[in-house]
Amino acid sequence: MRQRPPACGIPVHLTPQDVERFTGIPDAAYEVREEQTCHLSWIHGGPHAALVQSSDIPGREWWAVWESGKRCRVVLLPCCAVTLDGAVDEDGEPIGCCLYACHGGEHVWMD
Repeated sequence: MRQRPPACGIPVHLTPQDVERFTGIPDAAYEVREEQTCHLSWIHGGPHAALVQSSDIPGREWWAVWESGKRCRVVLLPCCAVTLDGAVDEDGEPIGCCLYACHGGEHVWMD
């Protein structure tokens, strides 16, 4: 497995209303934290981004996106379609990038 590139890590804070809203969605995968950090690689173009919430229902990934020093907005984005050169997970499914489509920086693969 490839090594994960160092993450940018620039922080942003969600509002208490966003935390409540995205923790409470149907089939939520995570308990949402107020502080989020950029998941993109250390050197990336465009805005910062952090995965806020996923669910067991395909196509539902909410990302906080923001410019340095500004408030974030939470948007629904499609998954990145790039897969890791022939690698598969324990279920035989191709290993895909964990980020959203058209993200800046390097791809990130599940550890």
